[in-house]
Amino acid sequence: MRLWNQRSIAGKLTRMNLLVSGAALVLAYIAFLGYDLYTLRRDLVRSLSTEAGIVGANSVTALLFDDEQAAENTLSGLHQSPQIKWAIVVRGNGQQFAQYTRAPSIPPNLTSRLAPGQLHGYWTRGRNILLGSRIIFQGNAVGAVYLLAETTQLERSAVQVGLLSAGILVLCFAIALLATSTIRHVVIDPLTGLAETAQIVTREKDYSVRAITPPTGDELAFLVQSFNEMLEQIQERDRALEESRSILEERVRERTAELTAANKELEAFSYSVAHDLRGPLQQISNIAFLLQCSSPKTENQALIDKLFEGSKRMSRLIEDLLNLSRASSTPLRRTAVDLSHMAEEILAALKAENGGRQARFTVARGARAIADEGLTHVVVENLLNNAWKYTANAETTEIEFGFTDEPSGPVYFVRDNGAGFDPRHADRLFRPFQRLHSQGEFPGTGIGLATAYRIITRHGGKIWAKGKIDQGAVFFFTLPYEGEK
Repeated sequence: MRLWNQRSIAGKLTRMNLLVSGAALVLAYIAFLGYDLYTLRRDLVRSLSTEAGIVGANSVTALLFDDEQAAENTLSGLHQSPQIKWAIVVRGNGQQFAQYTRAPSIPPNLTSRLAPGQLHGYWTRGRNILLGSRIIFQGNAVGAVYLLAETTQLERSAVQVGLLSAGILVLCFAIALLATSTIRHVVIDPLTGLAETAQIVTREKDYSVRAITPPTGDELAFLVQSFNEMLEQIQERDRALEESRSILEERVRERTAELTAANKELEAFSYSVAHDLRGPLQQISNIAFLLQCSSPKTENQALIDKLFEGSKRMSRLIEDLLNLSRASSTPLRRTAVDLSHMAEEILAALKAENGGRQARFTVARGARAIADEGLTHVVVENLLNNAWKYTANAETTEIEFGFTDEPSGPVYFVRDNGAGFDPRHADRLFRPFQRLHSQGEFPGTGIGLATAYRIITRHGGKIWAKGKIDQGAVFFFTLPYEGEK
């Protein structure tokens, strides 16, 4: 498997071509060598058959007249064939009639014979071949001749052919290697250049580079050309996106500067107006209070009461506007805040101001956060004031302050059993001057929850509410803090 796990396509193609061509050449070499051995063996058998036929034809007279010397003289002519080690002529009954041996140390040993009715046959004896042939006279078998020939010459010829074939094999393999190298340069070089260009584009995000298009005009050239066109399109798109982004960023900076200036002017105006109105309004409230206390009960008393009540409402509105302005502009000073203790103090003050109402408070211990203490006090106070206000019609006011530990951090909540609200209009709760109840039902300015929303958002938290009409409401908020980075 390591052979094919190369990262380079060129290496894989080279190895594949060499493997295929090498396998084909080796198979061709084996087939050629095998065919050559078969041909040499067949020619040897034919040669032996011819010689056996000549010996048999010349031995007919000797067999008919029982002349062993004549038969041996005929066999002695086989010394012209160096591959024949010995020869035997046998009578028709199978008895040996005459023999010839090239070397006295190699006595004839006839281990195989022709079967009855068999005219020709040969057998392999190690590195030798034994051939037998019937001697026929006037249609009758009068004997048989057997020749034992060695295959040394055949082996020499096979070795020569094998060496020649091996040389041809090496030459063909070298030609295949040269062809593979040529194919590699023609096919792989464009692919390598394309891969390198793609790697540069991926690593450096530079879409201005281009791959070299081969001059062949084939599929590879079309692939490289298409890749270059794709890079050009991406480059044009990025250029257009960069121009659009620059224009958009400039417009955003302009709008941000305009909105920042407008917000600063609006906050300064709101703070200035609210702050400047507090003095005259305080004087009006003081005069109304004196008139209410010193004047006898007359028909103008109702007007004085309305004046006093209106001045108090105006004072609360100014205070809420100042809180809203401070919620957006006051720098955050995060410290450890005990929300449970804060809630207890606020609820105690509400109970003291309205001692005639039946109320039951529940405050969970251990509610702590890292936040701006002053702004957090505004949030908790607004939520508890709301809960106190909207439970005015309940037989017994029930207000709970607590928290739950979640994977993302603690979630604090304020729950009451008051008038609740329609959940379809929950998105209006945290908008300035948006109220879900009339002034006659529950008086208010509509700014408290908007102020709480701004403070929580500045801390990076969230605030939301759940409720149903006449079934109370629950306000949740978070105060995440990850410490200094």
